[in-house]
Amino acid sequence: MWARWRRKQVVPLAGVQLSWDLHSHLVPGVDDGAATVEDALALVDALVGQGYRGAVVTPHVHSDLYPNTPEGLAGPFAALQAAVLQRHPEFQLRLAAEYLIDERFERLVAEDRLLDFAGVDEGGRAARCVLVEFGFSALPPMTERVLFELARAGYQPVIAHIERYPFLDLAGALRWADRGALLTVNGSSLAGAYGPQVQALALGVIRAGRAAALCSDAHALRHVEALAVAVTVPEVREALEREAFVLHRSLGTAS
Repeated sequence: MWARWRRKQVVPLAGVQLSWDLHSHLVPGVDDGAATVEDALALVDALVGQGYRGAVVTPHVHSDLYPNTPEGLAGPFAALQAAVLQRHPEFQLRLAAEYLIDERFERLVAEDRLLDFAGVDEGGRAARCVLVEFGFSALPPMTERVLFELARAGYQPVIAHIERYPFLDLAGALRWADRGALLTVNGSSLAGAYGPQVQALALGVIRAGRAAALCSDAHALRHVEALAVAVTVPEVREALEREAFVLHRSLGTAS
């Protein structure tokens, strides 16, 4: 599936339209994304080549596999910033995280020890956004309670790659938007990399007008390349014309 769309000749307009990538794993050596600064720079090179002006980097925070903390991420992020500043001085980076909803995340919410990024809510009001993900096998039983507590603490929940959870159909995905979460979709899903069902769900969320962001979720170069394919999809082009991706609109005007 990856090879088929990688052979397509497309115009790399993603970053020109979207300006910022809001979900990526560029911080070197802290999760299953970029292993080294050089790996991260290759991903930044690809984003810049597509016209992006910045990226919110979102390393995994997962109690079993990646127990990252703000303090532990500070050094690797600083190394990334220094390298990017030297190669692409106008490209901006912001450190946030992708939190797996589990017991540890519930404690972090209670302790208010979260890495967030500046964005907006669905109404366009300024918001402190926190990117979260569900486990892929089943919806964690504490999910609704934790997201309620997250919102009550003053944060805007943003759900990563809503189309990729096998236990959610379109109605189930949209219910989370109705409860106040912002939904994001991945470019590689729209490019067909995860199969027709995932692609169809991503398109359904966009058609419903509930996709707040189109993200790379970049762990490797193919995820950035997928963005160039995603922006050629008619539903995506229409959403871009309507400026429907509200998180990109807010970050695109941020300093």
